[in-house]
Amino acid sequence: MKLFSLSLWSRCAALVIPAIVLMSGFGIAQVKVNQRAVKLIQHKKTIDVKIHGKLFTTYHFADDFILPYTRPFFWPVLANDGTEVTIDHAQHPPLHAWQRSIWIGAGDVNGADQWSFKARPIPKQRHIQFDKINKDGFREELIWEDKAGEPMLHEVRTVHFLAYDDGARGINICIAFTPVSGDVTFFNHRDHGILSVRPTPSIAEAPHFTSDDGSDSCKGRTSWCDESGLIDEKTYGAAIFDDPDNPRHPPLWHAGPNARLATDIFLTRQGAPRHDPNHSLGDFTIKAGQTVKFRYGIVIHSGNAAAAKVRQKYEYFISDKGNVR
Repeated sequence: MKLFSLSLWSRCAALVIPAIVLMSGFGIAQVKVNQRAVKLIQHKKTIDVKIHGKLFTTYHFADDFILPYTRPFFWPVLANDGTEVTIDHAQHPPLHAWQRSIWIGAGDVNGADQWSFKARPIPKQRHIQFDKINKDGFREELIWEDKAGEPMLHEVRTVHFLAYDDGARGINICIAFTPVSGDVTFFNHRDHGILSVRPTPSIAEAPHFTSDDGSDSCKGRTSWCDESGLIDEKTYGAAIFDDPDNPRHPPLWHAGPNARLATDIFLTRQGAPRHDPNHSLGDFTIKAGQTVKFRYGIVIHSGNAAAAKVRQKYEYFISDKGNVR
């Protein structure tokens, strides 16, 4: 199993707030961010994130919005002009209520369903505390419960919000997992994680995909995937970035019409049937006493992937390293 590298650790560790960052290099020279435009407003159970005084998203870390609390999620997620780019299914029954805009989860973690809300009791990702909240991000401690509701996995979640000068908005998320006691296995399950984005139906019903090789699908291993589509005759999109130091990089993807967008590090091969004889090869185990880290980026943008310079934003993300912290 690949453990986190020192470079990935350092990119997740600190919160630094530069005013304006202009990176050098062929692609990233075209990417600028203005972190002075970002402001976090903490409430008792949520955090509002504003950019240039306008709401970007709300992070729900402990509230009972629509449903009893199970795990954190980001909703709404708004483009620069206020257009909703994702959907919270809990607000639209009979859709899958656990697909809450942007969230972190997996279908089988040591036998615990950290995905749907079907188990009883429902295993939660319990918010413990914020270690730090800065102007443009936070670091949070969580406990993932096992199927009996007992502590199973400790997570440190470090989140930074980016204000791109072209109007795009970003979320960088670092996830550090450490078992509480004994090994923890993410089993290869049809409900794969770890990070998922559920685009609004008008995008998801007729999506256009772009991957890092320029192709119009994300059916192979690729460092990033963008899903764009029309909302009221204007193009918007969401891209997910996978850090090169992540385990099993570059990942396969869950990307298709009327579906969530997500990396899929558990899938053994694209299109593998549910009863693939090599199914267990996709299982991912974190040994007791070890810490494993994942780092992802999300870009919410208007226009298609080319117009939004998603490729250049990925180069910025992996430079040292989108280091807006």
